[in-house]
Amino acid sequence: MRAQRAVALAIVIGAVAPCLTDPATAADLGRPGRIAGVQPIETLPSPFTWAGLYVGAHAGYGWSTIDWDEGAFMGSQDGEGWLAGGQVGFNLQMGRLVYGVEADLSKGWVDGGESGSGHSLDWLYSVRGRLGLASYDNRWLFYATGGAAWADLDYHSAGLPGTSDTQFGWVAGGGIERALSPNLTARVEYLYYDFDSLNVPAGVLGPTTELDPSMHTVRFGLNLKF
Repeated sequence: MRAQRAVALAIVIGAVAPCLTDPATAADLGRPGRIAGVQPIETLPSPFTWAGLYVGAHAGYGWSTIDWDEGAFMGSQDGEGWLAGGQVGFNLQMGRLVYGVEADLSKGWVDGGESGSGHSLDWLYSVRGRLGLASYDNRWLFYATGGAAWADLDYHSAGLPGTSDTQFGWVAGGGIERALSPNLTARVEYLYYDFDSLNVPAGVLGPTTELDPSMHTVRFGLNLKF
C-alpha cells in the first residue's frame, strides 16, 4: 500500500513540476543554441574616427576680383557666381589632432565686368593640406587648410581678342565639419584664392595690361568616409 502511494505521489509531482517552471527559463531551454539564464551579448557600435579615405561633393558661391595697375590707370572688376564640384582626401588622427591632404575640383559659373570688358572663372582646382582639432566627443572637427591652386580664367575687352589661360596660385582657409554617422560627414568652409598675374590686350591702356585675379568662396559639402 505504501509503495502504491509513493508511486502516485511521484506521478503527481512530475505532472505539476513543469507548471512551476519560470516561463522565460522554459522558453530559453526550448531554443537551440541558448543556455538558461545567460543573456546574448550585444555588439557595440565602433567609435567614430576621422582617420581614413573619403570622397564627397560640394556646392557654394564665389566672389572674384580682377585688379589692374597700368601707369595712370588703376581699377578693379568684380564678379560672382555659383560653384559645384567634388573632393577626395585622406585623414590621420592622433588623439584629438586630425591632419591629412585633400584635392578638389570645382566647376564655376562666376562672371563679372562692365563697359564691354569682363571676365569669367570656369574651373577651380586645388591640392591642400588640412590640420584640425576634434571636439571632446569626436563628432566635430575645426580645421585650417592651405595649398596650391589653379584657375581657368577667361578675359575679354570690347574690340580686342579674348584671353583664356590657367593661372597658378595659392589657397588658404578653414572650416567646420560634423560627423552625421560613422560613414557620413557634413561641412561648411571658407577658402581664399590668390593667383599669378595675367597679361591681356589692353586697348587704350597700351599693348598689354597686367591683371591680378583673386577669389573668395564659401562652400557646403558632404563626405562619404571609408
